[in-house]
Amino acid sequence: MELSKYNKLEKLGFTFWTKKQEDEIELELFLIGVSSLIISSPRSLGLNKLERERFIKSVAYFLKEDSIERIDLEKATKQDIKTAYLFDSLLIESLYHDHIKILSFPSLESICSSANAKQEFFIALKGDLTL
Repeated sequence: MELSKYNKLEKLGFTFWTKKQEDEIELELFLIGVSSLIISSPRSLGLNKLERERFIKSVAYFLKEDSIERIDLEKATKQDIKTAYLFDSLLIESLYHDHIKILSFPSLESICSSANAKQEFFIALKGDLTL
């Protein structure tokens, strides 16, 4: 069986890109204040990094929190999380506890698609927080 040009170059040690691991789930986690966690999937987003961070800042402002920190999953499991906001992502089993309030929302891309969608999100968020 003859090797393709790519396979020949790969055998010689050339690497053009890394192969994507299918079993790896990429998530962005942000700690808002000391007890709120925002979880989103950057793969499904059509927003760039600046737009995502701007939206996270607006959520923090809405929650009346000043501190925003990008964290990894290991650090998130060590925090005393009271509320988890899931944006188009699955629940992380290691964060599942009875005392955590979990709120699920559509993707950041759909929320940020228009001013009306953002307004509806913040109205829904306010309603969820009063429950």
